[in-house]
Amino acid sequence: MKKVFTLISALAAALAISACTTIKSTDSGVENVTGTVSYRERIALPDNARVTVTLADVSKMDVAAEVISSHAFLTEGQQIPFNYQLTFVRDEIQPNHTYAVSARIEADGKLLFTTDTANHVITDEAKTLKKDLRLVKVQ
Repeated sequence: MKKVFTLISALAAALAISACTTIKSTDSGVENVTGTVSYRERIALPDNARVTVTLADVSKMDVAAEVISSHAFLTEGQQIPFNYQLTFVRDEIQPNHTYAVSARIEADGKLLFTTDTANHVITDEAKTLKKDLRLVKVQ
């Protein structure tokens, strides 16, 4: 009986404490750019291939792009298409800047596939948040 009373008292105390807690808004301004990575060739990737997808501020010429978000993973035998999701904070985006996503696939220290076109997102005319990337084979 004493254990039951102790348990009930502990639960009541926990409930009282949690009732006083302020809950933060779930809208933290975090958004995602999503899409797929693929290529046209019918070539299987090696098991150790590494896919890297990057969201960057490409506004400034003659300067390395500022990386906003990046995601890299090993394919572990899986083949295209690969899904990606890059997270960014909306308040950190400058409306007059240009943002783009790019991707590359490497294996054994060699670049196999890469994007060869500008894939603008976020501040482009369509406010794009979903972009499927088509990579080209590196010669």
